[in-house]
Amino acid sequence: MKTGKLWGPRFEKKPSALAEAFTSARDVRSKAPADERLIPYDLWGSRAHVIMLARRNILSLREARLLLKGLKEIEKLWRKGRFRLDPGKEDVHSNVESWLIAKYGMEIGGKLHTARSRNDQVALDMRLYLRDCALQFIAELLAVVHVLIDQGKKYKARPFPGYTHHQPAQVTTLGHVWLAFAEALLRDLGRFQDWQERFNQNPLGSMTGYGTSFPIDRVFTSKLLGFAGPTPNSLDAIQNRGEPEAEMGFAVAAMMNHLSSLAQTLILFSTGEFGFFELDEAYSSGSSMMPQKRNPDSLEVIKAKAAVAQGQVSSLLAIGRSQFLGYNRDTQWTKYLIMDLLDECLPVPKIMGEIVASLQVKEKKITALSRKGFITAPDLLEAVVQEGKIPFRLAKKALEKAILYSGKEGAERITDSALRRALREESLDWPANEALVHKFQNEKFIVSRRKAVGGTSPAALEKNITQLLRTRRRYSRWLAAQKRAISAAQSRLQEMSAKE
Repeated sequence: MKTGKLWGPRFEKKPSALAEAFTSARDVRSKAPADERLIPYDLWGSRAHVIMLARRNILSLREARLLLKGLKEIEKLWRKGRFRLDPGKEDVHSNVESWLIAKYGMEIGGKLHTARSRNDQVALDMRLYLRDCALQFIAELLAVVHVLIDQGKKYKARPFPGYTHHQPAQVTTLGHVWLAFAEALLRDLGRFQDWQERFNQNPLGSMTGYGTSFPIDRVFTSKLLGFAGPTPNSLDAIQNRGEPEAEMGFAVAAMMNHLSSLAQTLILFSTGEFGFFELDEAYSSGSSMMPQKRNPDSLEVIKAKAAVAQGQVSSLLAIGRSQFLGYNRDTQWTKYLIMDLLDECLPVPKIMGEIVASLQVKEKKITALSRKGFITAPDLLEAVVQEGKIPFRLAKKALEKAILYSGKEGAERITDSALRRALREESLDWPANEALVHKFQNEKFIVSRRKAVGGTSPAALEKNITQLLRTRRRYSRWLAAQKRAISAAQSRLQEMSAKE
C-alpha cells in the first residue's frame, strides 16, 4: 500500500511546492558546505585577479592564459556538479588553487595566489555573495509590496476593525492595513539598498590587511567585479570583515520582524474566533490525527525564522565586538552565521506574497466586528468635541459614562439615550439625537472623515498609494541599474579573458 501524507482528504488543494519546501526545512533536508555557494564568486575573483596580474606584467601572457583556461574548466565542471570541495583542502580558495597546481604544476598553478591572501579572497567572495543576496531581497520585497499595494487599492473603502492592546480600538479600512505593511517593507528594502551602497567596495588586493609591494591595480579589478571602487584602507577591509555580514543580518532581521508581525496578524484573523480571512489550502497543513484541522504552518514558520534571525544577528555582532588588530580566525564564523540566516530568510518574502495574494476575505464577519465593542466611540467623541466646541477631556468623560450606560442597555454602540444622559450629568451642551449619534458611528462615514495625510479616507489612501508606487518605481529603477552594472562587469571580464 502506497502511503503519502498523514492528512489530506479534507483538502481540495495540494500544498504548493514552495510551501512544502518552506515548512519541511531541515527535518528532511541537509545543508551543503558553506563554501559550495562561494565557488562561482571565487572563480570570478580569480579570473579578474589573473587578468590584472597579466596587465601589470606580474604574470606572463602564457601563464595568464593557462590559469584562465583552468578556471574556465573548473567553472564548467562546477556547473555540471562535478567540481567537489575536498575537506582536506580547508576552503574553496585552496581547492581551486590545488586543482590548478595538479593540472598545470606548481610553476603555473602556484602563481594564482600572487599578490593576494586568503583573507582578501574570502572577504571578496563574501561581498560578491552578499551583494547578490541583497539584490535578491530587494527584488522579492518589490514583489510583496506590489501585492500589498494591489490589496490596498482593492480594499481602500472596506471598513475594518483596528486594534490596540489586542482590543477593539477604532475602525480603519482593510486597505489602510495592507498599505501600512507595504510602508514597512519598503523601509526594509531601503536597508538593503543602503547595504549595497555602503559595502559595494572591492577588498581584493588588501592581502593580509597590510597591502602588497606588487604593482597591482585595484581600480581595474573593481571594474571587472562590478564594484564602485576598491576599499580605501586595506586593514579595515580585513579587520572588520564581519561587519558587512552583521549589517546584512540586521537588515534581514528588521525585515523578518515586519513579516513576522504580518504572519501573526494573519494567523489570528484567520482563526474561527475572528474569521476575517481564510488561508488558501496550498499554504496550510492538516493534522496527523485531528481531521478538522487546517493549520497555518507557513505563517508559523515565518515567526520562527524571525526569532532565529535575531539570535544570529546577536552572534554576528558579538564576534565583531572585541577584535584585536588585523585578521582573527573567529571572524570565519560570521560566514556560517550569515549563510544560515540567509538560508532561513531568503524564501520568506516570496511565500508571504503568495499567501496574501491568495487570501479569501470574509466581508460579512469583518462588517459585524466593525460594529461591536464600542469600536466607533472614538469618532463619536471627536464629533462631540468638534461640533460642540467642548474641551476634549470633558467630552471624553461624558463618552465614558455613555459607554457604561449603553452597555447596561445591552448595546455595543453608544445609544442616543445613554449619550444624552451622560452629557446632561456633565452639564455639556451637544444636540444628541438618534440620527446624529448613528451618523457619527457609521463605519463607512467615520473612516471617510479622516482626510489628513496618512488617514483612512479614500482620498488619503489614494495619496498613500501614489507615494508607495512612486517609491517602488524608484527602487525598481535602482535595482535594474545595479543588475546592468554587474552584467556589464561580467561581460567586460569575458571579453578580456578572451583577449588574454
